This record gives sequence, C-alpha cells and structure tokens, in this order.
Amino acid sequence: MENQVYENDFISIQFCNGVLHAQYKVAIINLAIAEEATAYRLDITEGRKIASIVDISNVKHVDKDARTFFASSKAGKDLLALAVVLNNPVTRMMGNFFVKFYRPEYPFRFFTNSTEATEWIVSFTD
Repeated sequence: MENQVYENDFISIQFCNGVLHAQYKVAIINLAIAEEATAYRLDITEGRKIASIVDISNVKHVDKDARTFFASSKAGKDLLALAVVLNNPVTRMMGNFFVKFYRPEYPFRFFTNSTEATEWIVSFTD
C-alpha cells in the first residue's frame, strides 16, 4: 500500500511514511463528489484510522452539502487527524467557517504548504 497511487476522476491518493496524501483534481466539490471521494478513501484504508493530508489547492468551491457531509462522523470515521493544504484565500475563509461551525471530531488544521502540514501531521502517526 505504501507509495502506491490510487486515482479516480476526482481524487488522487497515496500513502507515504504512514500518512495518507490526497489531492483533489476538481475545481468544485459537491455532495456527490464528497461522498464518492470519501467512499474511495474508506475502501482504500479499509476503515483503519489514518492521519491524512489533503491538498485542495485546485478547488475553487466546496458547496454547503459537501461541507456538511465532510463534517459528519461518517466522513471522518477513519481519520486520526486531517491537515488541509490550500492556497486560495476564499477557500481558506470557507474552511475557517467549516472548522468554527461544524467542529470536526478529529484534529484539523489548514496549511499553505505541504511541508508545514507534514510536520504537524506526523505527530498523529504511530
């Protein structure tokens, strides 16, 4: 599983040093994409708890239904912690709203680069 790349139309996933790295390949995430990407991740992890870094730099918008789904226990049941890499100020503003009002059940932080995200997320790996 380590260093193997898994891809579908919406997301690319790879494990590296015990951390799941994912990158969205779409500009807009709606509920259908959120559910499919999450199901894909859960299938790959087989439900095992993992620390994850998700790069959403390509994403311009995450709709309300997708944000609500991502905050659900169903979407986060395999996450030990989640670091989100983004470079869009609007996406960051939406993300801050997400954290403030939806309060994920796992540690969650935003980063502007993958190096800082990796430094933070490794504290959640075995």
